[in-house]
Amino acid sequence: MYRLFLKLSLTVALVLACNAGNELKAQISHGGTPLFYAPSSLLKSAGNNDIFIEMPPVNADSLLKDDELNESNMRGSFRFAYKFYVDIEKGKSGKNYILSDGTKVWQVGIRSRGAYSINVLFSEYKVPPGGKLFLYNSDRTQVIGSFTDENNSPDNILPVQPVAGDEIIVEYQEPANSEFEAQLKISEVNHDYKGFLRREPGKEGIPGSPGAKPYACMPDVLCADPEDENIRSVVLVMINGTDACTGTLLNTTNNDGEPVLLTAVHCLNESFNNPGVDYTEVSGTIVCFFNYNKPVCNQTDPSIKIMKGTQEMSLAGATPLSIVVNNDMALLKLKDTPPDYYQPYYAGWNVDPNAGANAPFVNIHHPNAFVSKYGNTNINLTLTTFPPNPSLPFNPGSHWQVPSWDVGATAGGSSGSPLFDNHGLLVGGLTGGSSNCPPASSSSDYFFALYKSWEYTPDIGTTTLKNSLDPQSSGVTQWDGYDPYKDNPLFRLKTGDYNNEDPEKRDELVNSEMIDPEDSGLVFGNNSLKMKEFAEEFSTDTSVEVVGVYLLAPPTSIKKPSPITIKAYKNSLSEENLVASEVFYPTFTEYDTNSTDSASFIETPKSMLGAATESFVKFQEEAVVGTKFYVSYAIADSSSKFSIYNMVFDSPEINPDWSRERNSAWLCDADGKWLPATEHPVMPMSAGLAIEPLVRYKKDIDTVLTTAPAHKNAWIIYLRATQQLKVNTDNPEEKGMIFIYSIAGQLLYKAPYQGNNPVNISSIGNNNIVVVKAVSENGVKTGKIVL
Repeated sequence: MYRLFLKLSLTVALVLACNAGNELKAQISHGGTPLFYAPSSLLKSAGNNDIFIEMPPVNADSLLKDDELNESNMRGSFRFAYKFYVDIEKGKSGKNYILSDGTKVWQVGIRSRGAYSINVLFSEYKVPPGGKLFLYNSDRTQVIGSFTDENNSPDNILPVQPVAGDEIIVEYQEPANSEFEAQLKISEVNHDYKGFLRREPGKEGIPGSPGAKPYACMPDVLCADPEDENIRSVVLVMINGTDACTGTLLNTTNNDGEPVLLTAVHCLNESFNNPGVDYTEVSGTIVCFFNYNKPVCNQTDPSIKIMKGTQEMSLAGATPLSIVVNNDMALLKLKDTPPDYYQPYYAGWNVDPNAGANAPFVNIHHPNAFVSKYGNTNINLTLTTFPPNPSLPFNPGSHWQVPSWDVGATAGGSSGSPLFDNHGLLVGGLTGGSSNCPPASSSSDYFFALYKSWEYTPDIGTTTLKNSLDPQSSGVTQWDGYDPYKDNPLFRLKTGDYNNEDPEKRDELVNSEMIDPEDSGLVFGNNSLKMKEFAEEFSTDTSVEVVGVYLLAPPTSIKKPSPITIKAYKNSLSEENLVASEVFYPTFTEYDTNSTDSASFIETPKSMLGAATESFVKFQEEAVVGTKFYVSYAIADSSSKFSIYNMVFDSPEINPDWSRERNSAWLCDADGKWLPATEHPVMPMSAGLAIEPLVRYKKDIDTVLTTAPAHKNAWIIYLRATQQLKVNTDNPEEKGMIFIYSIAGQLLYKAPYQGNNPVNISSIGNNNIVVVKAVSENGVKTGKIVL
């Protein structure tokens, strides 16, 4: 089977709720709140409430049979969606209203019965300042937007990521005194008939289960090599609302963060032979999902093993730079630059003709639009023609052949994915192949050789690949990657070590559904004690600001949508110290597999069908929290069963001599009183919550670490620029040992010191909370620091 692109309507269940300013959308969006379709006293006039346009029936059974035939004959793609061409235009379709303040509102509904999700393409999009566009499903469990004049583009199009369910509503708000009237026209509606939300996570990823191939042998990339910067350069790409591939951000010799994206041509033209495709139009429809990775490794809970990564960081739209059809090489430029909280990395490249001799090689890819996976081969590569088939018009000798993988394999959706050499430089992108997991035969995969297109006159685009990647005309054949935010990086804080390979040193994540003998409910969620808010405590060595929050949540059984509020407090858990607050709905609409009605849907937790999920909540404004702060989630609805994974460090049941020292979890009771988890009235425990704030240092200065609060003098100084520690002592003869522990208690480093001579600790790495202990004849001193 050729490793073609994955054709789908990608219902990746992006963050499901929006309040004013929530930016967790597939395109960069700009805050605001939709009205939600309902009769309203705010309206001066309103017609009837029938705003829905019905799509024709979709024969899913027939489409599935066609897909099976196409895939077996290697003719087509792995399709997930059916496309309707429509003409839905503002002013001609739907309903128009005027609010009491003169705001003009346009609403139109689209219904495609039986769809797992719907996504649309605006072929005309031009919005004046103040205009706001939203899309949401009829039960309001998923909201996309707002899109404003900042989303206007020269080609006047806007692709929008999928909304779960078989009904969506488009709502546009325009001020009474706007500069001009918006132009909005929907020309494509994509009906997801395979239910991508049910496919990932799913049994395909569990080794030994039915249908496990070809995914069981593909390790999650962050578990295989978490230090590889190139992981941040690889994105999941949705094309035309129906197709999925993999792409890579590439650096140029300008080192300026220009958002250049490499993928495969066949991802854009739906075929290896399609001379009529408009590459500019198709490129304008793409949506790229960043950081779509599984964040947790080495855990024993089955639901965590197939945890989905965050799906809230995406960009839409691109333009062709250089496309060489017969080499399958497509270089595009994204219309927007990834913001800093996406933590993008622009990969380096190698166009030396001898690049195939640089084994081992690494492949990072999104098979079937899953979370990113890892592959590795220790075999040097040779050039060949892919495939030996005259019906496919590839140039002779244009592809690197990977005859087998030592780790991993590829699948549909892996197309366009990068192949990195032993220096981490990209040498090619995946065109196709037939590799599979053992015990099936491991056949070859083929990657288009980047250097073969280097000076090739492009079929599409105004410049060669060489001129695009080397605008300085430096003449280099290799160029390193680029991190645009390296000087002021963002990093994730966490209080537990739950990725350690050693089970004796690992903090196990625990589903918060720990039921006590009286069946009180969730420990860190709704329960009979009416606990209403749950917080995690953090301490850093110097002042930080919080950009957003990652939440690692187990599967739940939410009966109806209920908002969860994410908050940040500085110094203490009190309302006067509340510095940030955002609301999101952790649910989406899913097809009910137990129903005989093809249009029956149920509300389920966001992308948590049998598995856990990571979500990212972006604060509207970055919150300065100092050196001690708390991040919480508040449950507003008594029917909600939302919770976060927790870590039980110690409890009376685990250890009769249990300790309270490690506790970082707090609970707010029905009276508004905050209690540490060690004082839980039913289940006291020393615990932590799997909440990870995304932070940056407020000032990049040397860190002064103090002892206990009673001591005013700094006893150790961390020199961040040189990654060194030195004891603050006036006695050059003082001798002792420095011990550095992870927050979980694992010894990371020890070294002798004398006087205030610096001790190099660069081997520990950055962005970790650690405990530093100095032992000498003068006593023992301890404290926490963020490296």
